[in-house]
Amino acid sequence: MKQQDKNDIQSVDKAAWLGILRCMMLARLTEERLVRLYHQGRIFGGVYTGIGQEAIGAATTLACADHDLFAPCIRGMTVHIGRGMSVLDIFRQYLGRVTGPTRGRDGNVHYGNPKRGVFAMISHLGAMLPVVAGAVMAARRLGRNAVGFAYIGDGATSTGDFHEAVNFAAVFDAPVIFLIENNKYAYSTPNSEQYRCAHLVDRAKGYGIEGISADGNDAVALHLLARELVADLRRKPRAVLLECDTMRMRGHGEHDDFSYVPRSLIDEYAKRDPIKSCWERLVAAKIATREELDKLEHECRDEVNEAYHQALSEPPPVPSTLLEGVYAGD
Repeated sequence: MKQQDKNDIQSVDKAAWLGILRCMMLARLTEERLVRLYHQGRIFGGVYTGIGQEAIGAATTLACADHDLFAPCIRGMTVHIGRGMSVLDIFRQYLGRVTGPTRGRDGNVHYGNPKRGVFAMISHLGAMLPVVAGAVMAARRLGRNAVGFAYIGDGATSTGDFHEAVNFAAVFDAPVIFLIENNKYAYSTPNSEQYRCAHLVDRAKGYGIEGISADGNDAVALHLLARELVADLRRKPRAVLLECDTMRMRGHGEHDDFSYVPRSLIDEYAKRDPIKSCWERLVAAKIATREELDKLEHECRDEVNEAYHQALSEPPPVPSTLLEGVYAGD
């Protein structure tokens, strides 16, 4: 893929850039509220945030079409929001409300949006990759020129499912972008103790596919790359390995105190905050004014607050409905 020129930002309209920034802001504000709810004991399940990684889901989902397919990982809040899920439904999900995506049967990350091409996440993280590879092949056999995004962390690239999915897609030229969100740690295991290659994208050669490295905190450059890459895969279907350099700014989950990560590494990536970076890029390119972006942030805060209070006011499922929506048995 060609190196993005600084003037390419002008090739995308203002509404699209504001949509990306809005997606990141909503995700950040929603997850900050979920963190508080978790520590208040109001969420039954885990909270795994993508704080600091918001650019990846926002930049990629908003480069796609309605018929494209996605398999988010545990930090995929911007994938869900980017594909049209409301903040209200997200709060309903985590608070276990009967009105939520899983009808209160789950208060965690196992939810999706099939109508918008988002598969519900499987906890064995690598298991999502074969799902999206097969789904893309099925969609194309039905005449839909679909492209898939399969998101995975650096740790799950060590699973058999990762190898099988990438190898399968490579052999059959399935147009899937296997996007590695390299946030430096598999839970508490650093990259230096996970693998010997210099970069995970180097593994692409072993599968005979193209490998691309990107700054996962630069929403502008990543969106421009994603638009070009998706268009190219529609013309020439094939698998691609895309490694995004990023850093999660909290623990593996909210149960994790994050004490094993050097403070210097956190500080380094804090300076590369994806929301702040996108904000400054849009202002510098005269896409939007600071006043417009301030207003956008206030609107996002209001939306999150309203959704939070609405979800709190709604009921959990009635225990007598426990057997509804399951397989029938003898």
